Amino acid sequence: MKSRVAAVILSILLLAAGTGIWTVNEAKAAGSLSVVVNGQALQLADSSTYKNGANVWVPLREVAEVLKYKIAYEGSTGTVKLSRVNEVIEFKLSSREILLADKQKVSYEGSIETRQGRLYVPLSFLTSIGLVAGYNPADNRAEIYSPEVTAGAVTTLLATGQYEELQKRYIGGSSSQALALPVIRQNWEQVAGVAGNYLGVKAAVSEWKEGTFVIQSTLTFTASEAVLTLIVDSTGKLTGLKLAPATAVKAVADQQ
Repeated sequence: MKSRVAAVILSILLLAAGTGIWTVNEAKAAGSLSVVVNGQALQLADSSTYKNGANVWVPLREVAEVLKYKIAYEGSTGTVKLSRVNEVIEFKLSSREILLADKQKVSYEGSIETRQGRLYVPLSFLTSIGLVAGYNPADNRAEIYSPEVTAGAVTTLLATGQYEELQKRYIGGSSSQALALPVIRQNWEQVAGVAGNYLGVKAAVSEWKEGTFVIQSTLTFTASEAVLTLIVDSTGKLTGLKLAPATAVKAVADQQ
């Protein structure tokens, strides 16, 4: 089942019940660690971002304000609800399981923490609710993107021939062997050569499928449409990328 992943949060309550508390031995302030949400540098004001080993926690209220979710907390049950329009995502502070809008249940690593009345979530939590989140150690920066923004950024790099930049920003690491740039280039040129000039992302949906996060976006060209499928790992890197004519994808779907 597919869920249009949230890109909307208006406010968040300060939550202090039912979660762990940071101690000096458990975590240290991240100092110069920065956070970018959909390309926008997050202004943390009096709150901080924390690291505990290789893991990163971010203040949910500040992230929420940028992504524009509405958040409600039910104290009697310890349940938090993220909502937008007709979509509701629920989770309990004492649990590591999240109920997505399509009623699919997913889990995340780490735990939700509170510090001085503020709610902090690990990047794995954000990944589980359908955002693309990862930590860049070279720049000491946490990056968080909605699926449609990720799809748009990747497609722009493809359309402008910036394959090296694509590898640097979205591939890299162990996934680079599976995603060879010559193959990606050939795939794009074959499909775009028939579809015409790239105009933009028409729509993007995402889903968790067998433990893998998949973003599927419909791209508009001057002559036709195409579907870009991205497979993203828990660190926000691409492990799969494929472009196909929309008519071919629809034909396959109709046969299933």
